[in-house]
Amino acid sequence: MEEIKKGISVRNSLVLVLCFILILGALFSISCKKKAVAPTLQVPDLQAKVDELQKDLAGKDAEISRLNEENARIQRGLPSSYVVQPGDNHWQIGYDYLTTKRGVSPEEAKRMLANAYLLDPLLVGFKVWNFMDEGQYGSFVLQGSAKVCPGSLIRVDTKKIAEEKLKLENEIAKLKEEMEKQSMECKTKIEELEKEREELKSQINSLNQQVANLQGQNTDLDSRLNSVYYLVDIKKELKADGKIKGTFLGLSGMKIKEVSFKDFQNRVDLRDTDVIELRAEDFNLSAIKKVGLLPKHMKKDVDYRVEIAGNGQSASVILRNKDKFLLACIVLYVK
Repeated sequence: MEEIKKGISVRNSLVLVLCFILILGALFSISCKKKAVAPTLQVPDLQAKVDELQKDLAGKDAEISRLNEENARIQRGLPSSYVVQPGDNHWQIGYDYLTTKRGVSPEEAKRMLANAYLLDPLLVGFKVWNFMDEGQYGSFVLQGSAKVCPGSLIRVDTKKIAEEKLKLENEIAKLKEEMEKQSMECKTKIEELEKEREELKSQINSLNQQVANLQGQNTDLDSRLNSVYYLVDIKKELKADGKIKGTFLGLSGMKIKEVSFKDFQNRVDLRDTDVIELRAEDFNLSAIKKVGLLPKHMKKDVDYRVEIAGNGQSASVILRNKDKFLLACIVLYVK
C-alpha cells in the first residue's frame, strides 16, 4: 500500500511539472506573437513618415536650386570690380571707366565725376565698383585684399595715414629688395644657363662634326667597296720598277710581278662610271699608241675594251663587265 501511495505521489508530481512547463510554453508563444505583430502594425506609420520626409527633401532641393539661380542672376547683374593698384586714385578710376568702358566723352565724364562722391585716398587692394545709370555715375568701395576697410580709412587721422603710408613704403622697399635679390639670383642663374648652353652648343657642334666625319667615312667606304683599283704608267717604267714583266720570249704577253695594295692608289666608283680616262700629256707622251690591261684573265673586247681618240691624245678603258672589276686591282700600261 505504501508503494502504491508513493507511485501515485510521484506521478502527480510529474503531472504538475508537465502542466507548469506547458503553461510557460503557452505564455512564451503568446508573447512572441505579440512582438511579431507589433512591428507589422508600425510599418505603415514609418513609411508615411519616410514619404513625408522625402517630400520635404524634394522641396528643399527645389528651393536650393531656385536660390542658386537667383544668386547667379544677381552675380551677372553686378558690375565688375577694379582692384586698386599703386598710384591709383578714385577720380582717375572713375574717369577711365566712363571714357573707356562706357564711351562717355571726356567733358561729360568730368561733369559726372564732379557730382559724385569719391573716396580718397585709396589703399592698394581696395575693390572699386563703378556703374552708370541714366546719365548718373556712382561707385562704392570695399576692402578687398587691403588691410583696412574704407570706413576705417575715413576715420583715421593724418598721423595714422602717415604711419600706414610708411608701413606700406617699408613693405614696398622690402619687396623691392626681395625683387632685386631675386633678380640677381636670376641673372646668376641665367649666366650659368648661358654657360651651359654654350657648352652644350660646343658639344653639339662636336657631335655634328663627328657625325659628318662618320658620314664622310661611310660615303668614302661605300665608294671604295664599289670601286675598281688600278695602277697606270708607261710600260717601260712599270717594267723598270719591277711591277710587270714579259713572259718567256714574250710569247705569252705581260704579267704582274711585284705589287702591293698601296700601289693601287687610283680608283673609279663603278656606280658612277665604267670608264677609266687616260691622257698622253699625263705620261709625257706625244701620243698613246696602245693600252694594255693586267691580269690577263680580264679579256679584252669581252670584259673591257680600249678606245684611243684625238690622234692618240687620249684613251678610254671601258669596263664592260662591272661585276668582274668590282674591288679588283688592275694594272694599265701605256706605250
